[in-house]
Amino acid sequence: MATPRVFVSSTFYDLRYIRENLKYFIKSVGYEPVLSEEGSVYYDPKAEVREAAVAEVPSCQMLVLIIGGRYGQHIKPESDQSVTNAEYKKAAESNVPIFALVERDIYEQYKVYRQNKENPQIDAAAIRYPAVDSVKVFGFIEEVQGQAVNNALVPFADFGEIESYLRQQWASMMFSFLSSGSEARRVADTLDAVTEVSEKIEYLTREVVRSVGDPATKAAVKMYDILLADRLIADLAVGGAKPTPEAVLKNETLTGYFEDAGMEVGLESNAEYARSLSGRSITFDEGHFDSLSEQYTQLREALIDKSTEYGLTVDEYLARESN
Repeated sequence: MATPRVFVSSTFYDLRYIRENLKYFIKSVGYEPVLSEEGSVYYDPKAEVREAAVAEVPSCQMLVLIIGGRYGQHIKPESDQSVTNAEYKKAAESNVPIFALVERDIYEQYKVYRQNKENPQIDAAAIRYPAVDSVKVFGFIEEVQGQAVNNALVPFADFGEIESYLRQQWASMMFSFLSSGSEARRVADTLDAVTEVSEKIEYLTREVVRSVGDPATKAAVKMYDILLADRLIADLAVGGAKPTPEAVLKNETLTGYFEDAGMEVGLESNAEYARSLSGRSITFDEGHFDSLSEQYTQLREALIDKSTEYGLTVDEYLARESN
């Protein structure tokens, strides 16, 4: 099955830390991030480089739009449209679901801009807004909110709020797909055609029609919910390891989890970075690894409790999933 592709649209230099965090977050939930600086965009030698990213948008299943304080480069020298704006418009034209967010400080100044713009006693063009390099940013916000559909725009203060919003929206989107019993077969076919999403969705597409009322199936879904909501999942997904309830339940330690995924774990004291990856080896700072190990133990206990709640021992659950 194909993995859903998520296009990340934003200006680069002022939001590069957001783009980097989004890349790892998108990977952690089983999607494929598409970022122009990562080589995931095909650059047609016959086309302008800036137009290549726009052309890639229709091949993606979702677009995450981040609006910051810079309007960005124009798509063409003679055009007044930015590359980010062009990517957004292409997504809207192609009916690609858009998840749009804007920095909170900029959105607050946007509201001031709107009030001044509509006040005939104020020369709105003479006002300077320190949070943006051009009032075109405010025009972009107006454009997003003016759409009849796909027009939600959520302010954020830090990346944690972005992550929380996207988790909630993507979970709600999948719940909407799966909650319509009369369309369950169509949903399964659609998911099979366009998504691998994560081990959770791969499981649901296989099981939801066959055994909706099965307690074991419900237990599995609940355990995936616990796993996907845990911040440890980003660490569990490194190096191609697949964080599933089965992988966590059958390995009592974090070291065992990684070794079971075919990775060699190393520890260093006072490492410059908390985690580094090289081939099939992963090295952690000792203090950071101790903290992750404690989180892993808590996560595993939560999964065991959920399995027990539905009448399954760990061995029974693992035996069922191996069939």
